[in-house]
Amino acid sequence: MTLVAFVTHYGSGQISNTLPFARQAMDMTEGDMSWVLSITRAASLLGLTFAVVADRRGRRTPFLIAFTLLPIANLSTALFSGPVAFTTSQSVARIALIAVSALSVVILAEELNPAIRALGIGIWAVGGSLGNGLGLLMMPIAARSENSYRLLFGLTMIGLLALPLLFNFLRESRAYVQYEKPVTFRRALAAGLGKHFWPMAGMAFFIAAFSAPASNFAMERLINDLSWDAGPARFLLIVFSGLGATGLIIGGRIADVSGRKPISITAMALGIIGGIAFYTQTNGWLLAPAILVASLGAAMLSPAFAAHRSELFPTRVRATAAGWVTNVAILGSITGFSIGGLMIDSYGLPTTITTLSSGLIIAMVMLIKLPETRGMSLVRGKADPVAATTPGESLGQ
Repeated sequence: MTLVAFVTHYGSGQISNTLPFARQAMDMTEGDMSWVLSITRAASLLGLTFAVVADRRGRRTPFLIAFTLLPIANLSTALFSGPVAFTTSQSVARIALIAVSALSVVILAEELNPAIRALGIGIWAVGGSLGNGLGLLMMPIAARSENSYRLLFGLTMIGLLALPLLFNFLRESRAYVQYEKPVTFRRALAAGLGKHFWPMAGMAFFIAAFSAPASNFAMERLINDLSWDAGPARFLLIVFSGLGATGLIIGGRIADVSGRKPISITAMALGIIGGIAFYTQTNGWLLAPAILVASLGAAMLSPAFAAHRSELFPTRVRATAAGWVTNVAILGSITGFSIGGLMIDSYGLPTTITTLSSGLIIAMVMLIKLPETRGMSLVRGKADPVAATTPGESLGQ
């Protein structure tokens, strides 16, 4: 699973890592690119279909299909030029990423011991961080010529070498039970799960509305706004975001020991502080700790939020719930990029990112409404948790 995270996050990270070069090669403004990123997020809403199938037919098959789809989409990005081809192929890649990420968390949550669930998800996320890091290390290739950025997309195809391992070793989740009659997610919400879904979805929306533009425009900020050379910009992001990635382990462990909610609130606070500092400061000595703080916050939040999301919903609708939460997060990123498309060219990146950061405060308030789920077992019998008469029974069975 960690190898899958490495491959998918290398592939999906190329749209951000190569943004300054791809944007100039296609003769687009920052605002234009923000709209392209918004479109790819809108298309990725279709990733929900993989989650629905996963609840009805099992996790393994849709997971393997989605994993295969991403390298193929990136190869298309490498082979075909122009804004339309770029947007189309990266929309498909984004669908695959959303499906793989959502199903990975579900599979891991169902397979891992509750005492180390968040930590295990954090270790899985380290694989993704290393994949992103490799993309940054290879970024000088994109600077060699106008279209050399495409090579970095094409290299994602090497990840298909992981398929034999997955076919041999990835089994169906031991928590999954196939029921004769599927339960719609709407019915699950009516049975009482709505009180947990809507705050979780609201959190996902506001977190994504801030983090998507903040992370995707980081390289753009350094190279084209602050006139840094690609080498120093790459070094700064690799070193200090790499140090911040230790939060995946730290946050996962603290979430397993102290709970999901305290670490999530702390992580969002760090994200606000670091994100605003990065986009408002110009001195490299201040940018470095800003990247570290922002990256640490994002990393600490990832395993706690993923574990919390999985634990709040019963097995029968867990993947679908994860898919819907992810889709709301996508709507958040679309909103963030759309606001960027309206604001960046007129007001600049610093004002835009600072405005979007206010959403994290709202997310903190929403988190308070959710129950703590640390230590919850997800491997249960064949009793139908959705059929319970009360929300408490729905979660307790």
